Amino acid sequence: MKKKITAILLALALLFSFVPATFAERDVSYEEGLARDLKALGLFQGVSDTDFDLARQPKRSEAIVMLIRALGKEAEAKSGTYSHPFRDVPAWADPYVGYAYENGLASGVSATEFGSGEPIKDYTFLTFMLRALGYSDAGGRDFSWDDPFPLASQIGLLAGRVDLDNFWRADMVTVTYAALYCTISTGTERLCEKLMAENAISYDAFLGSYRLEVLEELGIRKELKAVDIYGLCSPSVFKIETYDESGAGLAQGSGFFISPDGLAVTVENDGLQV
Repeated sequence: MKKKITAILLALALLFSFVPATFAERDVSYEEGLARDLKALGLFQGVSDTDFDLARQPKRSEAIVMLIRALGKEAEAKSGTYSHPFRDVPAWADPYVGYAYENGLASGVSATEFGSGEPIKDYTFLTFMLRALGYSDAGGRDFSWDDPFPLASQIGLLAGRVDLDNFWRADMVTVTYAALYCTISTGTERLCEKLMAENAISYDAFLGSYRLEVLEELGIRKELKAVDIYGLCSPSVFKIETYDESGAGLAQGSGFFISPDGLAVTVENDGLQV
């Protein structure tokens, strides 16, 4: 009996020694912060108000929702009467899948199954985000649907932090965050600018929630444009108004903070003031 128990314990030890360390040790707290930013922009939702459920593989239905939101078409999808032939689509995903199906953005795994509950692969989600950026895999025009990695890396969509071996919802968040700052295929504007122009996300929400320093942390270097410099610098700029004893305005000016403890710089007629 003692030998049998020893054998069982040894078998269990061997079994658990082969469990990938990634699943046991990976910390997704950093991606939690990215998810909160995307939630503030209306681009990502958790399974509840307090749980983003990042430590698991995303489902195909969830990835379709992210594609529709990245296209800025969520309101159109939810207000339309789009249909599809699939029997395995949950009610909450129905308008998204219908919109994607009728607009040729995605098909099913069979004539009657969309594969809603199936885990999505890294290359499939990258393909979705490249399509949101205006790139096409039709006939291999811009990239191949099963090998989007070269183009994704080239345009700054694929960050080094993304785990391609075990693609989780955490990685889906990271890719989406990077996609917002990628230039669309026409080269005229970034995805975030396109979504703001279409009122899919608000300008104020973007400036308040999207952190440009994250791109550096993810190993994605971006050339700053005027709107980016404004977003980085505007929180430190303030307006100055002076009044006489009767409350009448005397002059107006501006200044900017140069340290977190409130040290500021401004310019008066007789020179620099600190």
